[in-house]
Amino acid sequence: MAATDRFDYLDGIRAVAIAAVLALHWFSWYVPLFHGGSVGVDVFFVLSGFIITTVLWRTPLALEGSGGPGTWLRGWASFLRRRVLRLYPALAGLVVGCVLLYAVVPSAPDGPAEVARRGLLALTQTSSVWAAGQHGSLWLPGIEPFGHTWSLAVEWYFYLLWPLVVLVARARGWSAVLLMRVSLAVAAAAYLLSLPLGTFVFYFGPSARSAELLAGAALALRFAGHGRPETPSRHGNLVAVTALVAVTAYAVLGRDGHDLLYRIVGIPVAVLGTVALIHTGYAGSTGPVQRLLAHPWIAAVGRHSYSLYLWHIVPFLLLEDAELPKPVLGLIAVTSAVALTVLSYRLLEKPFLRPRSDVLRPRRTGEVSPSPARPASPAR
Repeated sequence: MAATDRFDYLDGIRAVAIAAVLALHWFSWYVPLFHGGSVGVDVFFVLSGFIITTVLWRTPLALEGSGGPGTWLRGWASFLRRRVLRLYPALAGLVVGCVLLYAVVPSAPDGPAEVARRGLLALTQTSSVWAAGQHGSLWLPGIEPFGHTWSLAVEWYFYLLWPLVVLVARARGWSAVLLMRVSLAVAAAAYLLSLPLGTFVFYFGPSARSAELLAGAALALRFAGHGRPETPSRHGNLVAVTALVAVTAYAVLGRDGHDLLYRIVGIPVAVLGTVALIHTGYAGSTGPVQRLLAHPWIAAVGRHSYSLYLWHIVPFLLLEDAELPKPVLGLIAVTSAVALTVLSYRLLEKPFLRPRSDVLRPRRTGEVSPSPARPASPAR
């Protein structure tokens, strides 16, 4: 645990996810590799499901023993308020910043008015539905430079529904283990039922992605129900190395999100690999993978991953028609993306972050959540 009150190992897993996405969007156009970087988004989804469910289950909300709808509705509203404060400043900054940049950059492919219209799709969390409806014929207009916000929209669908399930389950006295079993059953059904869907609907729609989010949720509930093992598994380091190698190998050598191989190999590798990485870190393993992902430099990349995801593609889209050599364009675009990421994180993310080590730190078997009479800090 670093002085930032963050569990740095989780930020390290975020760094793995954003590295895969950057490899896909920055390098796969120039070399015949990294098309499997789509799995970076899957890693994000599993990790998000784990963190959100851990927060919802551990944070005292004065629900136990009440069960009245007013109690869990207030808890749900409080959760959504924290999510808005955490995520929307940087997202709004992306939209406003893109409108300004598209107005001043001569090579911009679209005008600022059109970019502002598309920005509304990002702000209203409808970009996932818009992208899923495009199909191969692209009968809906594109939404660049906000096309990548489809994944944020999917997470918002999860934020709207899953917290209600968790809070109602807590209010009615469900055990974490029972809810874990329900989560796993729904996750398996959602994944299997999504396999026959069309390419765009499967990739951009919420059904298959809900399986990934619920897989992470099930792992959080497993720890909530059973706690952290007293002693790490003797195979934990091998499992962590295998998981990291498998996710990395698919990101480098696999196929993109529109290929059948991604559905039947890429997603299982990403989900199981992420679950294994989180589990070994929380189970107390201290091998090379844990040390690598908790390294301050790697964790710093993970902490910036939200702003980096928001801005990583924008400079490339702005400069795609500029009459400059591609290496020069690439250098300018990468430098610009890094600068915009740092500005976004420092001005629009960091001011809204609050300590969360009290909620996310691993707990041993038998260690209980904080008492409802002693509220924990809101986790972000």
